[in-house]
Formats: sequence, C-alpha cells, structure tokens
Amino acid sequence: MPQIRDEGQINDHTYLIDAVHEGMRRAHAVYLLKSGDGGTCLVDSGTKDSAKVIYQKLKRLGAWPVDRIIFTHSHWDHTQGIGYLRQKAKADGHTLQVFASERAVPYLADQSYNVCFGTDQMPYLNIEDVQGLKGGQRIEIGAGLTVTVIDTPGHMVDHISIWDESTGNVMVGDAIGMRWTDDLIVSNPNSTFWSESDFLESIDTLKSLGIRTIGLAHFGLITGDDARNFLNDTVDMYRKWMTVLSDHTDRIDDFPFLVKCLLEKAYGHLPDRLKELIQPGLMEAVEMAAVAYAKQHPAG
Repeated sequence: MPQIRDEGQINDHTYLIDAVHEGMRRAHAVYLLKSGDGGTCLVDSGTKDSAKVIYQKLKRLGAWPVDRIIFTHSHWDHTQGIGYLRQKAKADGHTLQVFASERAVPYLADQSYNVCFGTDQMPYLNIEDVQGLKGGQRIEIGAGLTVTVIDTPGHMVDHISIWDESTGNVMVGDAIGMRWTDDLIVSNPNSTFWSESDFLESIDTLKSLGIRTIGLAHFGLITGDDARNFLNDTVDMYRKWMTVLSDHTDRIDDFPFLVKCLLEKAYGHLPDRLKELIQPGLMEAVEMAAVAYAKQHPAG
C-alpha cells in the first residue's frame, strides 16, 4: 500500500495533521491521539507559524484544547509551536501538560543550540515546565488508550518515539529518516548531535516492536510490509550517504559536488524532473550531514 500522505484519521484513535511547514504541504506531520472518552495527546507542536495551522485543525477535529503534548525531540521545528499553543490554551482557561524525554529537558530550557540549523527562526523560545519521560514509561491518554515511550536516539540525543501497541503504530518523529515520496528516502544525520551507533541501535529497537505502521514527521504514514522494509531501506540509504561523504573527504565542503554525487549514486532511479525539484532540499540536508560526518570523523 502506498504511503498515506493525506491528513485525517489513520486508525481507530490517531489522526495525521499536516502542519504545513514553511508554507509547504506534506512536509511536516504531527499526530493527534484521541481516546474513546475524549482524552487527547498531540505528538510534537510544529513551528511558531505551523502551530497556528495545527490549532485550527485541532479545533475542527473537536480536540481543542488538547490535554497534553509530547515532543519527540528538542529540535526547533518540533518544539517552537508550544508558545502559541500554550497561549491559546491559557486564553481558554486550560493548562497544557508538556512531556519530553528527561534528556530533552535541558535542551528545551535552552533552545539556542538550534542556531546550528540556521538563524531565520531566531529568537528561539526556551521551554520550561516540561515533564521528563523515561524509556519504557507508559502514558494513559484516556480510556482504552495507553502509549509507551521508546528511546530512539541518533538523530538527536533526546529523541523518543511513541508506541501504540493496540494499533501497532509508532510515531517516530525524525528518528529514522525522511521519505518525501514512495521512492525518495532522505537521510537526516543533520546536526552536530548525530550518533551513528545510536541510530543503528534505535533501528534494532523498532524492529523488535512488531510494527504495523510508522508515522513519520517528514512525511506521512507507512503501512504493512512497507513499514517493516523501511527500517532496512533507511539504513541502506544512510550508508549510501556516508559512502559519498567518506569517498570525498577532500571536498567535504563542496556541497553542490556532494549533491551531484548523491543524485548519481543514491538517486539515479529518480526521474530527471524530480531530481531537479529535490536539489535545494538535498543541498540543505547534505550541508548538515557533512558537518555531522566531519565531527564523527575528524581529520587525522
């Protein structure tokens, strides 16, 4: 079955919401959990701008104000919407409960590290009053709906995934990469916090769960055998990226050249028109991947 990229209800109590990242549809998903008795939980809060979209869509779903928000990790595009959502909840006489990995709490309290992704979103809102979660901890959303916290570091040291055993769905944030189309997997070792060993261990952890569907932040729901195969496919793509970088350490700062190599070695199967369309996004991803690679493979 093709990847589900249309927003709406994806199982008995989960909704995919298109957060419309930086004006682009099907670029960033958040997920709403809603129990039979009306308990609600939002997985990630989007950016300052996309939170306005999320807020309106939650209202249309009859899920505002949400009871709680869980951050998959502390990167700005998953966290900075919390200020707007807290403001709106307060105006309605409601206090949002905010959760994240216990390892995320200090990174949320000082979001300035996100400058590694660029300065266009500054100033970054520091986020306080966050309840820390441990791997394996269970969170009751409402009657008949309890989810489990799964530690999935690699992309970020504080990354967690949210596992709904009742449906076999796991919401993985950015833990295991991105899939922009059915044939286009993009690796995301895109910060100085990247850890290859943690990433590979997280893949093994997810394989052990008996997954039926995977909810990606970027973007959509992968189902059935496709979901299980993706856990191998994303590792294969990551290794292709690392091979390009390791083969060209003498040109590690020549990002157009590295993109050209990736288009030949990893994305040769794509139509030429699609290759043209993805080059700007690949350029940004490759620049950050090269920084992460250089940190983990210092010269000499």
